[in-house]
Parts: sequence; C-alpha cells; structure tokens
Amino acid sequence: MIHALRAETRRLFSRRITLISLLGLLALIALFQLQVNSQVAPPSAAEVAQLQRDYDEYLQEWEANHEKWEADCVESGGSVEECAQPHPELSEWGLAPVSFRDAVTPAISFAVYLGGMVLFVAMASFIGAEATTGSLANWLTFIPNRTTVLASKLIVVSVFSCAVGAAVGLLTVASSAILTTVHGQPLTGLDAVSAMAARGVVVVAIFGIAGFAVGLLTGSTGASIGVLLGGVFATYTLSVLAFVSRWAQYVAPFSPGVNLQAILNGGTTYEVTTGPSAPTQDAGYAERTLSLVQGLGYWAVVLGALIAISWAVFRRRDVT
Repeated sequence: MIHALRAETRRLFSRRITLISLLGLLALIALFQLQVNSQVAPPSAAEVAQLQRDYDEYLQEWEANHEKWEADCVESGGSVEECAQPHPELSEWGLAPVSFRDAVTPAISFAVYLGGMVLFVAMASFIGAEATTGSLANWLTFIPNRTTVLASKLIVVSVFSCAVGAAVGLLTVASSAILTTVHGQPLTGLDAVSAMAARGVVVVAIFGIAGFAVGLLTGSTGASIGVLLGGVFATYTLSVLAFVSRWAQYVAPFSPGVNLQAILNGGTTYEVTTGPSAPTQDAGYAERTLSLVQGLGYWAVVLGALIAISWAVFRRRDVT
C-alpha cells in the first residue's frame, strides 16, 4: 500500500491539469481580495463629505416617515418583521468601512466553492484520464489487487483535497487580515471566520472525493464536468422553485447545496409556507433550521454511497 500511495502521489503532482488548476485557483482567490480591500479601506475625505450629506438627508426622512412606511407595508399584507425599517447605519452608507467579518465571510464562501469545483474537475480527470487512455489496465498489472489500487487513489485524493481546502481558507483569511490591518481596522470576528474557513476544508474535500467517484463511474472527464454543471443547475432551479412551489420547499433539506451551506456556515435556515395554499405574496412563512450535524450526516451518506457504488463498479469493469 505504501508504494501505491507514493506512486499515486507522484502521478497526481506530475499531471499538468493539477498545476494549472491550482494556479488558476490561486489567481482567482487573489483577484477577489481586491473586493475585500475596497470594503475594508476607509473612504476618502471627498467621499465622506458627499456620503455624509446623503446619509443626513435620508436620516431626516427616515425619522419623519419610517413609522408610516412600516404601517403601509403591514396593511399591504407584509409581516411586522418584513416591514421593519431599521435605523440607517453609517457602515451601510459607506461612511465606515465594512467590518472584517462581513468583508471576509463572502470571500471565504467564494474561495471554498470555487476551490471545490476546481478540485471536482481535477480529481475527476485524475481517474478519468486513466480510464480513457487505458493506463489503468497497465497499472493493474503491477498491482493486480483492485481494492488496493482504489483505496490508494481515494486516500491520495482525500488528503490532497483536505490540503487544498486548508490552503484556500488560510490564504483567504490571512490575506484579508493583512489588508484589514494595513488600513488600520480591527480584526472583528477573526475567530468566527477562522472557524468558517476550517469548516470549508470539509466542503472542499467533499467536492474532491465526489469528483473522483463521478470520474470513476463515468470514465470521462467531460462527462464528469457535465454532472457538475447539471448539479449546479438543478440546485439553482430548486432554489427558484422554492418561491412558487411548496414541494420544492420541503425538498430543501435534501438538497446538496443546502447541506453544503449548513456545513460551511455551521448551520443554515430555509423557509416553508405555513398557509394552506401554494406560496403567494400574502402567504405566511416559517423558518426551519438545518444544523451542521445534519449537513455532515447527509454528505457522509452521499459520499459513502458514491464510494461503495464506485468500488462495486471498479471491481467488475473491464479496463482494457
């Protein structure tokens, strides 16, 4: 097994797509830091003067009319929570920099999902290329035990995916912290964003392992990319249908995207209609919670099933 692990590791790092994928991922994460920098940077004196005037004008209007706005909204069918008109905050008007936590949270989410999709394709190609070219048959002549071969590949994929996930989170948090410190802003919520980045390692690993399993089942990198795009499209369609269809709301706990979000955010929420009819503008909604444990359990079952099916197919597949 040790020799197989070494060989698989060398093959993974010798592949051109692995290097290109990592460089592209690094470039896109670095590019997103421009957005973080613009949020944590304090505005210029001229911008502050203009924004202050706009803020003061709106604040006067809010103080004079916010109660009427809320009452009109409730009369039109909205709930008290939906119609609430909170006091305008300086940070919302750009007069104060966005907090470190608010600026970095979307950056981590972007980096984790981008890293996950990149790894999905790279790991699918890792095994798909072997199946397409027939090199897998040559490899089995050196190690005729298919269980050992599959286990060595899966271990390398899992460790590599976790390493990439950790690097993605560390790079995002560290670079964002440096930018925030340079602009003289406090690192508010550093513990929370660090925990989110740590949970992101699991999300990236899920993508990597799933990509490997799908690549093994399809035997093609192109088909695996099609599965990924199909999954993204289905998740988006389901989220849109949730606004107009009750069944889509109740399917939400079984959605791959919602469960990934539960892992990354340490829990997530979704809404279901409480009225007797289909969702409408006047319908009531209740909030449901999907916990971190539920998200982890969901993906443990999904990955377990994918690996088991892949192993069963690999044992019987003709790889010549």
